[in-house]
This record gives sequence, C-alpha cells and structure tokens, in this order.
Amino acid sequence: MERLKCQIRTMQAEDEGMLLFLAEASLRPLAAASGHGERYRSDQLVDLLESADVFVAESAQEVAGFAAVTQEGGDLLIECLCVNPAFEARAVAHQLLAWIEGLAFNRNVARLQALVPTDDTRAEHLYKDHDFVPAPALGRPEMIVMEKRLPEP
Repeated sequence: MERLKCQIRTMQAEDEGMLLFLAEASLRPLAAASGHGERYRSDQLVDLLESADVFVAESAQEVAGFAAVTQEGGDLLIECLCVNPAFEARAVAHQLLAWIEGLAFNRNVARLQALVPTDDTRAEHLYKDHDFVPAPALGRPEMIVMEKRLPEP
C-alpha cells in the first residue's frame, strides 16, 4: 500500500467520540486476540483522553489515528498509539511516532518510553524502526518497555 500523508494536530473536544469509536474498532480486538481482553478498558481510555496530550492524525478530513502521551519528569510516556483499521499499513503510526519524537525534542525530554505487550510484535517492530530498545517491564512479565534516549540539547 502507498504511504498516506497525514496532518497531525492536537485533539479537540469534538474528537473524543470518534477516538473512542476508533479504539473500540482497533484496540479492543487486539486485546481480545491476544487472550488479554482486560488490557482494553473504555473507562481508562476516556480518562486518558481527558488527562493526556492527545494528537490526531488526519488525512482528507478523516481520522487516521491518534496518540496519547504523558510527561513524568524527564520522560515522555506514549500511553496509547492507535491507527484506524482502514488506514493500516500506510505509515500512520510512523508519522505519529515521528511527531511524538519531535514533541519530546521540543520539550527537552531525555527519554521516550512505551509499554508494549510481549506478544505485540507489530508494535515492537514499529518502535525498533525508530531506534527504541526493549527492556523488561519490572513486575509485569507480559509487557516490555520500549525506550529511546534522546540527545541532550
């Protein structure tokens, strides 16, 4: 498939319903297919959308995906990265991740991190393509931490 060019913008209040719908269509099936349906909870996603910095990838006025990040000290945590199933394999996740890396650079963040299920090889591959390295998630053997240290400004 051809690479889709996305515009990335900050989430607006009116986006919340579409992002919840998108997560239901994308993240819930991934969690269920892994045998861990408990990994996806819509109430936690609602809380995340209200508390995190959320960025929406759009193409031709359609939501292609979104990412939610939080900052803890010198770390920027990628809490959620979701691609619309209709736009999979079109580089949407790569564009969102590149946007987040730019955000981290602008905020002078030392490290980017994402918690990824050990059985989510697609997500692990995505992060490795962006020079993240895996590390064990302490106390959570079913997860790995993908981490990227950023150069000091």
